[in-house]
Amino acid sequence: MYRDIDVKITKVEPILLSSPYGKGDSLGQPLGLKTIGLIKIHTDLNIYGLGESYSAVYMPEIFAAIVKQLESYLVGRLIGSLDLVSDIENIPFVGRDGIIRSVTSAIDIALWDLRGKILGIPTQSLLGENAHNSVPVYASSGSAVFTPSEIALDVNEILNAGFNAYKMRIGYQEWSKDLERVQVARTSLGSNDLMIDAIMGTIRPTWNKSTAVGHANELSVFQPRWLEEPLHPNDILSLSEVRRSTNIDIAAGEAYSGISDFEFLINSNAVDVLQFDATHSGGIEYCASLAGKAKSLGLKTAVHVWGSAVALASNASLALSGECDILEYPMVSLEVSSHMWVAQPVISEGRLIASDIPGLGVDLTPVTLDKYPFVAGSGYKLPARKY
Repeated sequence: MYRDIDVKITKVEPILLSSPYGKGDSLGQPLGLKTIGLIKIHTDLNIYGLGESYSAVYMPEIFAAIVKQLESYLVGRLIGSLDLVSDIENIPFVGRDGIIRSVTSAIDIALWDLRGKILGIPTQSLLGENAHNSVPVYASSGSAVFTPSEIALDVNEILNAGFNAYKMRIGYQEWSKDLERVQVARTSLGSNDLMIDAIMGTIRPTWNKSTAVGHANELSVFQPRWLEEPLHPNDILSLSEVRRSTNIDIAAGEAYSGISDFEFLINSNAVDVLQFDATHSGGIEYCASLAGKAKSLGLKTAVHVWGSAVALASNASLALSGECDILEYPMVSLEVSSHMWVAQPVISEGRLIASDIPGLGVDLTPVTLDKYPFVAGSGYKLPARKY
């Protein structure tokens, strides 16, 4: 259906927005702001599509430069073309993974937004015949710097908001304090799901294999649904050993962008729960194929989200399209997102309810652009080493 749309791309525009974020003291955001990178694809119908790249959180200026470099691959071409994204990914040496693939993820998302808007259909309904009316979600919060009492308050808030699953971060505080924090979360949650993220792609120094195994076994008493990223993302082979050495499900994948990364992760039997993000891992279409492959291999899937309303909308469309088990729902406030929804997402009894708004259901007004201008130097900064 979308392949026959006779509409041409006229311009590809990078947009950087810097927004107040959380309480202003989040790890890695030294200015209290989070910058997001959007791609706006214009057409000869004067209808536009929006996409987001997770890479812009980390290097916003480079993201914008790459978008302008890639514009020539897209202008003049039809939005229904099947090879728009693959032509970029086939650029030798640079297109297969890394930041350019993260940028092409945003291009893919913007195209799906456009296709849905032009056809008057929600994006998830264009992605296959198995689209769902709702999908399980988990509240993603529990900052690594929260105290035990803050964890208790955090859990109470997400339960009152309609969630029945909660993810918290560990690894930044002393281990005894982290165990206390996890105990408080488990007690506050009762029988509801608890996920634990060790964020070893962020924390320095990272756990080694023996530490990860030991910590995982200690955490098993709390019956988490999974333990996420207990090793640095580079160490996939050791991750497979951690998985074999503990009875907790191991989750990973959000840090990867290239096809070879995911193939290695899967073929190494390194995870029980495969994670991916449409804004970084290759776009909606590729992530949908990953979900299908994971299901065929008996793996569980969890869709990662940690961006703006565009990131949540695109990953929700992916999760609603068919094969994904659960969707991450960030609870850390990003102020700009509240101005981007055509209609706010609905959470009920632990599920996100599908919208019937065409495309992704997000918009970007001149008022929003003026209110959240890009602030130089707001990109990610590595947190200081613990010791």
